[in-house]
Amino acid sequence: MNLVIAIAGLVAPFLIINESNTQTKTINSNFTPPKMGDAAEENEIGLALAGGSIRAASSCYGVLRGFQQKRLKSSSGQDVSAMDLVKYNSGISGGTIPSILYTYAGVPVEELLEIDRTTDPSKITVEELSRMPKTSMGYVLARKPDGNKILALSVLKVLTNPLNIFRIHSLWTAILHKKFCMPLKIPKNKFFTSSKDELQDILNRNPRLKESDFLLPRDDIKAFPMILVSMLGTRADRNVYEANYRKIVEKAWEVYNVQESSGKNPDMTEIILSIRGQYGSDLPMPYVITPDCVENKYHGEVQIRNKKIDFPEKNVRPFEWGAKDGKYGRKRRFSVEFLAGMSTNFVGSAGVNKGKSTLALFLTGLRKISFNDDLSSTQRFADGGSNDLMGLIPLVDRGTKNIISVYNFNQNPPSSNFTTTYADIYKAAPCTSMDDPDFDKHFKTWLTYINPRFTCFFGFFGHGPINHANIINHIFNDPNIDHLKELMMKYNSLFEAGEPLIATLNDLEVIDNPFWGVKGGKTVNLTLMWFNLPEKFSSQIPKDAAEFTSEEFKNVPELLVDGTDALKYSQPQVNMMGYLGSWMVDHSWDGLKGLDGEVLFEGFAKIFGEK
Repeated sequence: MNLVIAIAGLVAPFLIINESNTQTKTINSNFTPPKMGDAAEENEIGLALAGGSIRAASSCYGVLRGFQQKRLKSSSGQDVSAMDLVKYNSGISGGTIPSILYTYAGVPVEELLEIDRTTDPSKITVEELSRMPKTSMGYVLARKPDGNKILALSVLKVLTNPLNIFRIHSLWTAILHKKFCMPLKIPKNKFFTSSKDELQDILNRNPRLKESDFLLPRDDIKAFPMILVSMLGTRADRNVYEANYRKIVEKAWEVYNVQESSGKNPDMTEIILSIRGQYGSDLPMPYVITPDCVENKYHGEVQIRNKKIDFPEKNVRPFEWGAKDGKYGRKRRFSVEFLAGMSTNFVGSAGVNKGKSTLALFLTGLRKISFNDDLSSTQRFADGGSNDLMGLIPLVDRGTKNIISVYNFNQNPPSSNFTTTYADIYKAAPCTSMDDPDFDKHFKTWLTYINPRFTCFFGFFGHGPINHANIINHIFNDPNIDHLKELMMKYNSLFEAGEPLIATLNDLEVIDNPFWGVKGGKTVNLTLMWFNLPEKFSSQIPKDAAEFTSEEFKNVPELLVDGTDALKYSQPQVNMMGYLGSWMVDHSWDGLKGLDGEVLFEGFAKIFGEK
């Protein structure tokens, strides 16, 4: 694995464009993004594409197809797809890839998502599982890099100029462009913005910039993409930022345990914010990036080298983020591949999630940020999962009423890991009713299997210390974790009935979260799509097409994600994930019931307002 990383690092310089800077006029640095929260409508829908490597991306690919295939009438009477009614498309880590490809791919959405494919499992064939058009999202997810070609070009480039080895920080961005963007005709090294009107305003203010310098979303896109990245300090601090953060977390857990043992209901966000100043206030800082704006979501003080800086910094348009004195040149532009590289760079976030990592210092996206007139610093940015694995909080902060979350990355060691299926969880905790005399025991067991990065939203932080920054993510009022109990009963009942695990937690009360700047007082309807292998799907697939005991399909949908496994998915595996995702949407459109006939999910038709 280290050899692979080293080789990839050598090739990065070969893939980077080197062009001279162009002087332009400075734009308004107080650009205001779309208003948060207050403008939310009752039927507003946001899609949260959670992280989890290419496995998560493959899951989201299928769900996007399912919603694109569904045709319905809009409030104005127009015939539209369900995706046309999604207002926000939030991507994080592995979920960033489908979010960006859906927004910017240079191919028609019908080809990108292959909406002509069946949603009937009984019609899946060997031929269809092997078919993978080069204009599809599935094709790039399964696409393998040419290692021999990469090696040859890398060595040649470094021999030509040995200093190129120091540009290893651009490695991940270059790889993503080669694997995902280039085949789908997403041009390299372009600024991006939201619309032709917005672009015209930028060009009017900056006459030396040209229309050809920018990339716009596809004309038929309605969903507003929101990508989460995490700021992790500077390369120059040699992991001091991460060390300070880990001191904060360690001390917070000590305070938490003392309060809990004394009978209090500890507020982890409050604890962390109250003690952070003793350790440099260094916390992974969330940035939400849209075509219109780079928003720093962190509220508070941070130590940058020997100075303490108040955040949030000013909101800016993406093309001016990291630029200085109006210099928006052609070199190191903040492009969509750069954004994708930041949000998916799990290696770069290793120092935060797993402890000190020298490799993490070099394999992160770098951006020079001006904090004020006297201080600027080149900051490290990496996988947004350091702050929110599921991409929920940016949607909650926007005031989105109906959130649909696609999730396929559960783990909670030692009880569960990335290969644990929901069948394993059900076997350990099969309770479906609070009338069960063993309900409390089953629920406690169930929680040991569920990712604390999810339960943190409800104020439950697991049965042991968690080291990642998601512990600052308590946003829903659920003092007795009744909503998590509801979710367990619904999921277990759906599993017994052979149905997909899709359930809505209605009217979740949002509470203040000062770290994220989230204001409480609103309610959210959260629909959770847990990618499992429902019996009603697997039993319909013809045996001569695929068997889930075979070597190729035995891990679907919990495809392996360790090391380079995520780069080895076959086209039939990715296609099967696509079929499963689109079937989940279609099959549950009008609702799902348990074995006793009780409605457990009212259906996507209700969420999308279909009569």
